[in-house]
Amino acid sequence: MSLHKIAMLVTALLITGLAACSGNEHSHSADDLHSHDEFHRLTHWEGDLEVFARFELHENSGRIEGELFVAKANKPLSDLSGHIRFLENGNEAANAELNQNRDGEYPFELFFQNSDEPTLNVAFRLDDDEFSIDLGTVDRYAGHPEEPDVEDLAELDKPMQWRLGIESGFADYADIPEVVSGFGTIVYNPNYYREITSPVDGQIDSENLSVVPASGTRVQSGDRLVSISPLLTAQNSWIETRLAFQQAKEAYERAQRLIENDAISLREYQEREREFEVRRAGYEQFTGSGNGVQVEDGGANLNLISTKSGVIADSHVLSGRPIRQGDPLFTLFDPARLWLEVSAYRDELAGMPEITGAEIQTGRDQSITLNSSQVQFVSRDLRSDASGARAKIILDIHNDDEGLFLNQPVRVRLKGDESRSVLAVPNRAIFDNEAYKVVFVMHSGDQFERRMVQTGTSYGGYTEITDGLEAANELLPGEFISST
Repeated sequence: MSLHKIAMLVTALLITGLAACSGNEHSHSADDLHSHDEFHRLTHWEGDLEVFARFELHENSGRIEGELFVAKANKPLSDLSGHIRFLENGNEAANAELNQNRDGEYPFELFFQNSDEPTLNVAFRLDDDEFSIDLGTVDRYAGHPEEPDVEDLAELDKPMQWRLGIESGFADYADIPEVVSGFGTIVYNPNYYREITSPVDGQIDSENLSVVPASGTRVQSGDRLVSISPLLTAQNSWIETRLAFQQAKEAYERAQRLIENDAISLREYQEREREFEVRRAGYEQFTGSGNGVQVEDGGANLNLISTKSGVIADSHVLSGRPIRQGDPLFTLFDPARLWLEVSAYRDELAGMPEITGAEIQTGRDQSITLNSSQVQFVSRDLRSDASGARAKIILDIHNDDEGLFLNQPVRVRLKGDESRSVLAVPNRAIFDNEAYKVVFVMHSGDQFERRMVQTGTSYGGYTEITDGLEAANELLPGEFISST
């Protein structure tokens, strides 16, 4: 591929290193970042396979000497079996076996033969596939290599790029949807939220705590939350209720045996049966399940067993603390099902009749993108707030990966049902310097230009570039980007 058609690279990690070097703010070792004025460079990209040759031209001795760098999916390829060679009219004129110096790096030396402008070719086998890649023409009398005609150019060796974890890819067209931006807060979903209260008067049993009753504790269905010691003298005492139930149960079971032997009258049997049913109803008021817990008869204690999995949002449990019937003990919520309250400009919300997704930014370079199946509309309140400009919308979100937490403040982009195909790059490839935004553009495998760009809408990890980068067409982009 000729130099003017070489795809250009934008990288997030290079922002720090290259920007610093261009400003002379830091020093680097000669092995990391330096000038190679005498190196000629040829780069070829085939999908996610990168082949980059950097070499010196020795006209008098009729040879070239340099290194070949080979990577796939931005990872250096080791121990390749193959050759680098000169081709003259399609025929091999000179070759050198690929012998690794270090991961992904293969030094070579080739001598000119009959032609002074042979093609530099690399042939190797990878994953049961045979590759024969023409890197470009090498001119024996080219002299000093041509450098890109740019003002701010820096170099970074390929091994250093690999150590930094730089990823590469074409700046391509992406479908950026209609977007409304706003601020949001993660709140609990009332359909997946439970308030657990005490069924009796008593005190927290400090010897039978099942979990540390603190906010943020994760609870599984079947876990014992807390044990309560009921008061003997309380109104509707659990102890009295339990004793009365047990006595009525024993009397009823005895009556069943007697009625079978005609040793008791039917009327007496029915009286004991009714007494048992009344006492059992009172007993089950304490030990029934509901509101996320099962109350278990622990003899002298009542054990509260969770019937739902979730996370404790609030805990009011203190060891030895006296409590009254109905006092709140815990609030339990499902972290996978939450609500998102979004505040955005009223006129923008009014112009978005349908919401088909949301991008939730949780940190400077961290975001979660939810599709239409993970976001459901709950309510839209287009009444203006105190500022007169903003309104509120509530969404039910599926937090399956649990990357969001209760009361978390977030930035939000709401996705509409329309999109445009625009030139875009990953957000991580853009350096935001507040006053301007910068990307680094590859001119060869180790040469990068610092370039200012103008950006448009962002969504789904990509940002529209409105000025500063170019693409040839939708099938063959003219820029090459990277992210980390």
